[in-house]
Amino acid sequence: MIRALASNGDLVQNALDNLAGSNDLISVRGRASYRRPFERVEKLQRAAQDRFRVKEQELEQQLRDTEDKLTALRSKGGKQASLIITPEQEREIEHFQTEKLRIRKELRAVRAGLDADIERLGTELKLLNIVVAPLLFTAVALLVAAWRRGRRGARPAPAASEPEAVRGAP
Repeated sequence: MIRALASNGDLVQNALDNLAGSNDLISVRGRASYRRPFERVEKLQRAAQDRFRVKEQELEQQLRDTEDKLTALRSKGGKQASLIITPEQEREIEHFQTEKLRIRKELRAVRAGLDADIERLGTELKLLNIVVAPLLFTAVALLVAAWRRGRRGARPAPAASEPEAVRGAP
């Protein structure tokens, strides 16, 4: 697939249209629109969703089961019985409520885990752009400077005076 990097033809056409005609005709022409998604981010999102979806569904099912048990326990025996709760029923209700809170907390943690990989990728990219790229550029510049200095020092020094044998000593 061929992809234009610099649309010079479009630039010239737009410049000529702008110089030759009114702005009404220029605005009629359609603009090319394209989408460049962050493929790696989308891939991470899909992988994270697949990984956490099963756990999320399992936790939601546990939460529904716990809420059903709580409702059944509270409504057991009609109105009269709901006013008089045995210590055993009270312990069960308390157990189910703590279980419900634990499941909700775990569910929140799973949902927060969906974005953790994407945040990590963003942090890595920021580190690469802010720290690594300038350090790499500086290292290359220092190597080039040292190489040039080394070449300059390796040249033979120009002769200040000719040797005696060349001048024709008596």
